[in-house]
Amino acid sequence: MLGRIALTSWLLALPAVAMATDIRVDYDRHKDFSKYTTFSVEVGPLVQPDGSIDEQNTLVQNRLRDAVTTELLARGLEPSGDGANLVVRISERDSDRVSVLSSGWPTYAGYWHRRWAYWGRPYGFGYWGAPFYGDVWTRRYVEGALTVDVIDRQTDALVYRAKVTDEIGKDLDKQVTKSVDKAFKKFPVKEIER
Repeated sequence: MLGRIALTSWLLALPAVAMATDIRVDYDRHKDFSKYTTFSVEVGPLVQPDGSIDEQNTLVQNRLRDAVTTELLARGLEPSGDGANLVVRISERDSDRVSVLSSGWPTYAGYWHRRWAYWGRPYGFGYWGAPFYGDVWTRRYVEGALTVDVIDRQTDALVYRAKVTDEIGKDLDKQVTKSVDKAFKKFPVKEIER
């Protein structure tokens, strides 16, 4: 019992400093992905935290297009114009987020104590007071949600979708490459050994 209480206190005391990456993937398990040999990339809307669409940000559009092209080239697919087997549509949505952090270990109005019987043998535990946490503060950050849709051009059916949600860091090139890599981790066409 005491171990559970200590473990629970320890887990509650850990501050959530950085958001963990959330990756969700779904694909058509009945499709034969080996028949796909070519692809084209379309960058869709880039939604800002205020809800407006940033149509003029060619830096992000090119960064996304290049990262997807590099990923699919590594899997043996070739870029093509109008006659591509697959159409890859990418969109991104940024959101302002706030996380609540605490200073860590709880302090107690009372304290844990152990009552002792004769000859140093414990015979009971007691607790006085309730825990309260010291400093609590908020941290603001921007969260990016990248959606990658892979569509079979012939049937116009969605065959693969990945959503990657992560905190946006300072190195945008590295961030986009990492997010696109995570989006294609479960893509049924494996990377080619070089």
